[in-house]
Amino acid sequence: MTVSVLITSEFALSPPLEAQWLTGLPPARSTQISAWPDVQARHRSLIGSRLLAHGLHRRGFSGDVLATLRYPPQSRPTLALPVDFSLSHCEGRIVCALSTQGAVGIDVEALGGLIADDFRLYLSATERLWASRSSRRFYSVWTRKEAVAKAASERGLRDVARVDTTRGDQLATFDGRVWHTANVPVGRHHVAHLALAEAPCELNFHRLARAVLERDTWAVQADAAH
Repeated sequence: MTVSVLITSEFALSPPLEAQWLTGLPPARSTQISAWPDVQARHRSLIGSRLLAHGLHRRGFSGDVLATLRYPPQSRPTLALPVDFSLSHCEGRIVCALSTQGAVGIDVEALGGLIADDFRLYLSATERLWASRSSRRFYSVWTRKEAVAKAASERGLRDVARVDTTRGDQLATFDGRVWHTANVPVGRHHVAHLALAEAPCELNFHRLARAVLERDTWAVQADAAH
């Protein structure tokens, strides 16, 4: 199984670039995002979609790769392509994971001051004991749990408490099924984890600069003009 993770830093979109990236989405999704009053939320979502498009193009998919992107109510987003994907964003980072075989989930969080005791409903006693009063350990447990929940369940946050991370650093369980987890290198001010249905044969991390995503956009435009 080949898995790729694309990572970029958050940045503000110019009005022309935001408009261009909106047109690259299916109409229903474009209309939905356009109506969001939170500019930062719009930009993070659009950057995530461009990471996804970039990752699909790297895998050899051509043309309008986001044309079949769907966000069903109460369900994971899907593509009519033989690729599973997961997106996550927080203050400062946006990440996208793609897998050619089996489900994948990813979660990224900005490192803050939360500790395990703040989330007793979601962390088991054993997980809270391991994390103790360390914020970094709490975010490590949390991102592993949420990545697994995103990969394994349609219910997302509501199933985080059912993910058990006490099997080891790279394994977790959900409803009796074992999931593989991996740390994602997102910088010392952030924490991220990947969850996979199977151990990957190849796992690649790619840091992308803003200029790369912008260049992709204008390259697609030029191709369409010809």
